[in-house]
Amino acid sequence: MVNDYTGHELLKDGSSIAAENVIWTAGVKGATINGINPDAITKGNRILVDGFNQIIGEENIYAIGDIALMQADSAYPNGHPGVAQVAMQQADNLVSNFKRIHNNKSQQSFIYRNKGNMATVGRHRAVVDLPFYSFGGYFAWYIWMFIHLMSLVGFRNRFMVFINWMWNYITRQSITHYYQ
Repeated sequence: MVNDYTGHELLKDGSSIAAENVIWTAGVKGATINGINPDAITKGNRILVDGFNQIIGEENIYAIGDIALMQADSAYPNGHPGVAQVAMQQADNLVSNFKRIHNNKSQQSFIYRNKGNMATVGRHRAVVDLPFYSFGGYFAWYIWMFIHLMSLVGFRNRFMVFINWMWNYITRQSITHYYQ
């Protein structure tokens, strides 16, 4: 485990390693849940689910999002990406299926619809990767901000986040700095 990086060397347990460039990655591992069939637990503690998000080998227990590993979708044989859109779409599908079960109708399998990905990589820098087009820079940064603001629930939340972003943009400091 690395303890520190000076910009020129990695410090580890009292020793140092010369390094001008460092690429750091961190794995995410799900928390295990007592009582879940151990045969359903896979790599990274993800839980195997069927096409309806029901945990394999369990009755009426479901998992969605990045804790769930669905191999039933041929487009994603190693599971879906661990992004919010997957979890949101799985939640919508699961709610719909609960209603279908209640009305004695057959369930519908989950099918992920990739709407694209976005990431901000700095001030005035972002990337937007849509299924039909990819771009970056200023425009992508503004699109990223707009989409994130519009995804917040309620005018008050949007307004407060917008004010916080504007303060941060103008002063280059977080507004929460003044409340500590």
